[in-house]
Amino acid sequence: MSTTKIKAPDERVEVLIPRGGEREDPNLFVGINGVNYLLPKGRRSQVPPAVAAEITRAEHAREALDKTMDSLQRSRA
Repeated sequence: MSTTKIKAPDERVEVLIPRGGEREDPNLFVGINGVNYLLPKGRRSQVPPAVAAEITRAEHAREALDKTMDSLQRSRA
């Protein structure tokens, strides 16, 4: 008797990438485990949960960096 694993359907979640500035790239590049995604800014996209998690992680990292930079600038004044 052999067993065959059946893959679950590819789960997708919806993400909205905020629109960037005029001089910014109109797309957001995300790469996970050798698979690349080019997501249009200002539109909703259906992506795997790992991609959505990476986008969220990157946003939190950017916010933490901005907060640290603001704190450093205030301490210099």
